[in-house]
Amino acid sequence: MKSKKMVVIPLFLMINMLFLPIGTAETPVNDSGPEFEVGLDTTIALSFDYGGIQMYVKNIGDATAHNVTLTDFQMDGSVIYNNRGAYWFGSENDVLEPGESIGAYPMTSIFGFGRFTATMTVTCDEGVNGTGSGSGIILGFLIFVP
Repeated sequence: MKSKKMVVIPLFLMINMLFLPIGTAETPVNDSGPEFEVGLDTTIALSFDYGGIQMYVKNIGDATAHNVTLTDFQMDGSVIYNNRGAYWFGSENDVLEPGESIGAYPMTSIFGFGRFTATMTVTCDEGVNGTGSGSGIILGFLIFVP
């Protein structure tokens, strides 16, 4: 008789646990406005036209960003370039909705040999800044960004 109680009690507890509510963690809501993810897209290109590298900016916030502007572009490594801004593509009416991305090419030719790191900083009319970087290899005018 004692062995039946030993089996019934754990079985009863296991069945009851199936009906217990399972707690879920709430996802925090980002009410801060636009937020940027900035980096380099993977590419193999020649840098004669528009620098040969493609930067991207993604709005990972919860609000629209207006007039996204590249405020700083720097390259570290054995690279020669002229920081003359960027040519933007993929955005209509200078508006970047949450979850959308736009791309940019530097408006310069880039020449060098070896590894490089490109760092970009963007801002928008809402006063939000975003900075990101990416690395690659350059051989003359040929650029490879893994």
